[in-house]
Amino acid sequence: MAKTIFAAIFSLLLASASAQETTLPEMPSKPSHVEEFRQSIQKLAPGPSDFCNWNGIGVEVPEAKDVESRIFDHAAAFIEEELNTLAGAKQSPHERASGALLKLEKLSAELLAAWPEDRRFHGEIIDLPPALIATMRIRDRGTFTFFALTEEIVSAHAEVWTEVGQESDPLNDWPPNLVDIRPLHRGPSGYVRFLAAYQYSGCAGSFGVAYDAYQWNPDSIASLNQVIKQSGSFGLDQVPAKPTAKNPFPSIGKLQTEGPLITLPYCWFSAIDTWDNPSMCAVDTYDVSGDTVKFRSRAFNRPDLVPIVKAIEHAVAHDYPATLAYCASADIARRLVRDVVPYNFADDLRVTRTGEGREHVEFGFDVDYRFDVQKIGGRWVIVAFRDE
Repeated sequence: MAKTIFAAIFSLLLASASAQETTLPEMPSKPSHVEEFRQSIQKLAPGPSDFCNWNGIGVEVPEAKDVESRIFDHAAAFIEEELNTLAGAKQSPHERASGALLKLEKLSAELLAAWPEDRRFHGEIIDLPPALIATMRIRDRGTFTFFALTEEIVSAHAEVWTEVGQESDPLNDWPPNLVDIRPLHRGPSGYVRFLAAYQYSGCAGSFGVAYDAYQWNPDSIASLNQVIKQSGSFGLDQVPAKPTAKNPFPSIGKLQTEGPLITLPYCWFSAIDTWDNPSMCAVDTYDVSGDTVKFRSRAFNRPDLVPIVKAIEHAVAHDYPATLAYCASADIARRLVRDVVPYNFADDLRVTRTGEGREHVEFGFDVDYRFDVQKIGGRWVIVAFRDE
């Protein structure tokens, strides 16, 4: 009798548990990377196809930059998924990654049919064995993601690709119009190296540049190591050339990334600017022949004006020792730190040669500055200063 009662109770408990299991709500499945990519593209579709909205069509999507970031993130996740799929094992990693990008490009073309073709989502795969870089862009914004072959599962005969790093948004005030990836010379250990060269622009005027170089050592921590970081600007008419009356401040050097020495040109805004064009320009040379990237040298377009630009920069910051480095005497440096105002705009820069290795420089908007500079011991320094 007791066994019968126990069996009945046990049966009721099983039935109750079974009933509870069948009434539990099903958990919604997580959208695929492609579906999340689609949803993000659809959020951008009603808005303008360019950052400045030159054609006046559409209203900027709230948090558009965040939406663009999600598009890139979903695209990178889908590429990684396709790199590791067994179904595409017969294809090369480049083919698998390129196929993933092609699928996303076609989806973008369907959803953004009203946009110009060059504003839709596009991408490219760059081989850097044992790594790949996916460059991606949409509207006015570009980026990259670095994938590396980090492990082999011998038993499954499958390669494991991992997203190791991505663009760090060096100048986040404006979307980059161009991201140019260039492989760099590998040192004795063969570490993967590349340069990401960015070009930024607002809706008018000059444009910005940024150079980020990275190195990846597969035997150490699985992350990109930044080895060069440099940013600057360029004016609309600045091209490498000798100074002329029409353009006294041309840029210097050219972007060169092949071989053991690379050169990175840039300009920057300073106190001697006369309009919306950076006057001072430089070209930096780096030695990438070894396992450690080393800075080699810096050359200027107007070395005669460098001491004035740098002295004012440090004087405004009340940094006397740094100001003194560009002056022939402590008295000049002290007066610069004491008298120079925080905001300077040259307005009309006048440079007069007064002798061999000697110049008189005048400029100013609210305050007139007068400098005498001289080349002493192979470098230009300030030998006289007064303000009126």
